[in-house]
Amino acid sequence: MPGNHYLPKERVQRMKKRPGLVFALSLLSAASLCYWPAAFSEPSAYIGLFGGHGAASSTSLQQKGAVLLPSPLPPLPINASGNTGGSTHVSLAGIQAGYEWSALDLGDSKWALKPALELEGIYLGKHSPQGTMPVIPRALGTQYVTIPMTAGVFLANAVFSLQTPYSSKVFPYIGAGAGVAVVSIKDSDSANPSEPGINHFNSDPNASDSALALQFKAGIKGEIAKNLSLFAEYRYLSIYSTSYNFGSTDYPGVHFPTKRWHVNLGRQNYNLFVAGLQYKF
Repeated sequence: MPGNHYLPKERVQRMKKRPGLVFALSLLSAASLCYWPAAFSEPSAYIGLFGGHGAASSTSLQQKGAVLLPSPLPPLPINASGNTGGSTHVSLAGIQAGYEWSALDLGDSKWALKPALELEGIYLGKHSPQGTMPVIPRALGTQYVTIPMTAGVFLANAVFSLQTPYSSKVFPYIGAGAGVAVVSIKDSDSANPSEPGINHFNSDPNASDSALALQFKAGIKGEIAKNLSLFAEYRYLSIYSTSYNFGSTDYPGVHFPTKRWHVNLGRQNYNLFVAGLQYKF
């Protein structure tokens, strides 16, 4: 009879003889009433380890100081300005700890958003930006400065993971964060072709400074075992401009003494590619 939703008697009898089929249909019916996987819906704390590689883009570099000429001549001010040239490769490693809240359904759709807050510590390995800087007065030529640096970056991030209708184990996400970077420079060098063998920072080639750090990241993570996920992501990390004080030039009988040198490094922007593991408790 049209519109009758009851099963034919013969079909009911066949299903009674196949209890496994009845059980499977019951599971599918329950799943349709509760779409979101428990692993995604429930709040949880997590920790993660990650590493990767990337590059720092070119930025401005300036060296300022003064040469102490024989009395009664006044000190000769030096101002060399330029940039760090092409990109500089860098490796990184880090650790994170965070907390994810329950998923938020996006209306009546089969999509949901899960917010999280996390803390991260990142170590940027040794990389050596090199600056080419014309000197004022121009008669003194060009200064070539190398600043081998490492950085520790500490960030607080807001992260949003997305549940899609296409998978219950793979989740894209985005995040943004802010914090502080501590930049350390060791064994810096300031050379001028007109003075071979002279490092103008020779009395103290080491310095450090701290600055505001900002980060954006976007990636995808997938469950590979119970409570364990593998993730891969792109990060844009920006460390605001920093300043350093290096030692004076000290080559008695070879070079006039100088005052201590002051170096300004512009905003450092890093494009980074990262992979890691995340464990949920």
